[in-house]
Amino acid sequence: MITDYKGLKAVVTGAANGIGKAFALGLAKRGADVIVADIHPDEAELVAQEIRAMGRQAFAVGADVSLKADCRKIFDETMRAFGRCDILVNNAGVSTPGDVWNIPEQDIRWVYETNVFSHWFMMGYFIPQMEAQKSHCQIVNVCSIAGLITSPASPAYFSSKHAAVALSEVVYKQLRDRGADIDVSVFCPGFVATEMWKTDRHRPPRYADMSDPYYHSEWWDKQAAVNRYVLEHGEPLGEVMEKVFDMLGQKVFYILTHDRYDGLLRAQGEWQANKVRPVELSDVGTTAQLKTDV
Repeated sequence: MITDYKGLKAVVTGAANGIGKAFALGLAKRGADVIVADIHPDEAELVAQEIRAMGRQAFAVGADVSLKADCRKIFDETMRAFGRCDILVNNAGVSTPGDVWNIPEQDIRWVYETNVFSHWFMMGYFIPQMEAQKSHCQIVNVCSIAGLITSPASPAYFSSKHAAVALSEVVYKQLRDRGADIDVSVFCPGFVATEMWKTDRHRPPRYADMSDPYYHSEWWDKQAAVNRYVLEHGEPLGEVMEKVFDMLGQKVFYILTHDRYDGLLRAQGEWQANKVRPVELSDVGTTAQLKTDV
């Protein structure tokens, strides 16, 4: 739990836009100094400039967090700039459509390496440093409501977010059992009004070949249009982030900002105990469509 951010040193990945940028600016507004890490270094520098204009320290680091070496680069640059890290926000994440039987292998690897492996690598580098500091620290892993429930859409995204949530739960328990003064939280929002529908612009060079007809099909275009619509009509980013910072001050593990999913989350355990099938939105009396609400 953190209530006073003044002078704390923070690292945010995927910090050049969307939720990551809002995290970086929100931390700086509350008095923290920030490492702004992103796959787009020029855009990261613009965010760093905004933070410096607030009177805080900020350094942009160009990094592809799906690569372990680049996660190490972020750690090294943080130590060079600040010598410590009090807050780690693993925000970078990507999404792509595709069914189990047709999604290209490169998309599976890209989604898992970004959404899961980056959390693993970043925590692997930063947790020993945080423990050595012997001061209170906070880790926030940005996941999604898709990490707690499922729908008949985007198996790579949903399964990667479930893995990221499970990883966070295990690390939370391990640090608790070690007596480490490090809080771990997972932020699991529903749709937020960001430009995540432009996720393909974040593809690293090794996964940037989209010449396959799959990426130019009518089906692909339809999925892209749906994704854009639901994100553009998501919850306002500013309102969501105010809830996030409020909950970070309450020492909670699950940061949930979209109340519409409460009924489904509460019913899910009961359905799992019944061992029959996964719970559906229709089972809990809501007319919302999960395919376009997550």
